[in-house]
Amino acid sequence: MMLSAILICSISNIFGQKAEIKSVQYVNTEILVPGNYTAQDEYSIESDFFSAQWLYLSKEMVEQGIEKEIIRQFEDQLKYSKTSAVSFVSNGGYFTGKQYELRRGNNFKFKVLAFGVVDKQPLILNLGFKAVPKTDGKSDDLMKIFIQWE
Repeated sequence: MMLSAILICSISNIFGQKAEIKSVQYVNTEILVPGNYTAQDEYSIESDFFSAQWLYLSKEMVEQGIEKEIIRQFEDQLKYSKTSAVSFVSNGGYFTGKQYELRRGNNFKFKVLAFGVVDKQPLILNLGFKAVPKTDGKSDDLMKIFIQWE
């Protein structure tokens, strides 16, 4: 199976074409990539107004506090003017983290970095927004899988 995946990727690279990703797996939920979204890999999805990336962690990593270090490293790479604490539900799991208002020059105006557990799987979410994130009325169905404010 792994050899087949490597072979397909190699053939795609040789001919200069990337295979179009039609679905992504967010823990136990398969998400079909809507027409106005793209997926560059199995762990991210993006549109002009929203992006989501997720990083799975092992139980051992969480026991060692690795999630705090990873979030700190993400944060160190951001250029932001304001930050605030956030909590929300993502696909049934409870998340806590920070919301950042980014400085100009970034693709998205706001970023949310948070840690939580979905279906017993610990993970870090990296969400990007063009507009202020706490406006559920402007969230599409895909966004609501990743973030529902309390």
